[in-house]
Amino acid sequence: MVRKLLVCLVISLLLGCMSNGNSSTAHDLRLSFVIDKEYDIENVIGMFRSNDPAGLENRANSMGVDVNIAREIRDADLSDAKKLAAKLVADRFANNGAAIQASKADFEAQWKDLLPLFSHVIVETTEAPWVHPEYICVISSIHLGLSNWYANKVAVNFVRGRSYRGKMLAQEITLSDVFQLLRKRHPREEVNDWQVWAFSEITASVILDDPKFQMFWPNSPLLSNYPQLAALRPKLKSLFDQRTSYVDYEDKSVPLLQAFDPRNYVP
Repeated sequence: MVRKLLVCLVISLLLGCMSNGNSSTAHDLRLSFVIDKEYDIENVIGMFRSNDPAGLENRANSMGVDVNIAREIRDADLSDAKKLAAKLVADRFANNGAAIQASKADFEAQWKDLLPLFSHVIVETTEAPWVHPEYICVISSIHLGLSNWYANKVAVNFVRGRSYRGKMLAQEITLSDVFQLLRKRHPREEVNDWQVWAFSEITASVILDDPKFQMFWPNSPLLSNYPQLAALRPKLKSLFDQRTSYVDYEDKSVPLLQAFDPRNYVP
């Protein structure tokens, strides 16, 4: 109880300092936490049947899925792939249903403290209102974390998401928002979706390194650790640190993104 009161006091002080007494509804973000088996199933299929930069084997291992089953889902016709994915998810719920429900309650409690500061910092940094004022957050049985490039539904793992003290969910929401902000001003003819994804993965992790968040995830590891982004990250970080505005950062990043494609990565 004492820690909760201290956290609330610190957040109030930080928000007061950042807003200088001027509040704005543009900072408001709402989160809805849900459990959605069908979403888990659909994204298992999408993950294993797409050209994922992580690679099929790495993705399967990170999700705790036998790589042979992942290959079956990739290679089977869609009807059979759905059956295989549905069995994977059904097995997770059979084994972990109570833990998934408990995790949902934990996330709801945690984000009551975190949300006001998180929402304010993201809006202040991007200098734009949220593209979507509400996000639906799936507490997933199988996915580590999922963002959304063109909508407002994200996912976080019921175990790993909790162990990162909220940072994993924050990463997925921030990634989604900065992706859609860049896409508003720079169409596919300029930069493709994978290039914008690379920008968004890196930018979200840089924003979430803001010292104001350290009370929530002290000494947490870097979440955007794709090896194919390692060369691009310091270049974008330099532009971010030297930006005159967030739009300036976006625009100066585009030439770097045009010369980069994460799908061409060779270890």
